[in-house]
Amino acid sequence: MKLAELEDQPSFALLGPGFGGSPFLLLRDLRPASGADPLLVFARFEDAGAGALKLAAATVRPCAIDLDDNPQPLDLVLAAPDYASQVGQIREAIACGDVYQVCLTVRALVEQARGAELLSLMCRRGVPRFAAWVRLPDGSEFVSASPELLFETDGRQVHAEPMKGTASPSSSGVLEASEKDRAELAMITDLVRNDLAQVCRQKTIRVANQRRVLKLPYALQTVSDIVGVLDDGKTALDVLAALHPGGSVTGAPKQAALAMIGQLEPDLRGAYCGALGLLTGERAVFSLLIRTASRSAQGWVYGVGSGIVYDSDPQAELEELRVKLGALIASSAE
Repeated sequence: MKLAELEDQPSFALLGPGFGGSPFLLLRDLRPASGADPLLVFARFEDAGAGALKLAAATVRPCAIDLDDNPQPLDLVLAAPDYASQVGQIREAIACGDVYQVCLTVRALVEQARGAELLSLMCRRGVPRFAAWVRLPDGSEFVSASPELLFETDGRQVHAEPMKGTASPSSSGVLEASEKDRAELAMITDLVRNDLAQVCRQKTIRVANQRRVLKLPYALQTVSDIVGVLDDGKTALDVLAALHPGGSVTGAPKQAALAMIGQLEPDLRGAYCGALGLLTGERAVFSLLIRTASRSAQGWVYGVGSGIVYDSDPQAELEELRVKLGALIASSAE
């Protein structure tokens, strides 16, 4: 089907290969789930994981999508006038011992566009692992090119994949050698381990891979792999309640980092940095909604962020944000 055909649908979720193993999975006519087993789960960044929106769908089917062959590049304006000052405030808080790391995010304003255009741009050089275009029953809408797995469960097994560290595709050696990025990932890996301890059997949580490089068309990222075994009676929704919001988009300690985010960021994140999950039988997959644009009254707002530590340089952090904008702008290039 043509992607633009979804523009007139009142509610739907188009999910990429990381969710269901198909090119795309289309859920039509979303509605609140009436039973204890929802199909689709969504939590905004500010929502408590335990209070996530739980949805069912009238139809669910794998589908092939005809993307726009020639999506037009977008004009993006990164709105970060106080960024250097905000980084300075975080460094002061770190020096005082109030926090160790804060994920500071800013917004890029996107010209008026259709959701089909945004997703086509995001898929220009390949469909992102957790690509998604979702229009909820209340009319709110977002498009995501997320590469990040918040967590997945398969039976009693759980796997989380926090992401920290970003570089341009040509800077592999620099990223791998960066002690700052290594330390950031280690810090968030430890935070996620602690969060998982709320829902996993004792002594089953382990770091299966401390650091590996994930290659994207516009960037390199480093991730770790954390696995565990769920306690009896615990479900994927319990894991969401323990992990959300994800440590890689908050900082550490999480509650102190969230307090600083509330002080420094003038706007709510909403869908950006939230969680989106598909639950099917014994399996659940949740993406962390980075590289995500949300529709607003002014058009679309696309969020980008980075982890600020004491050694952070504002200009270097801004350059990292520009690399992450590549999910929209670089994907339009041949």
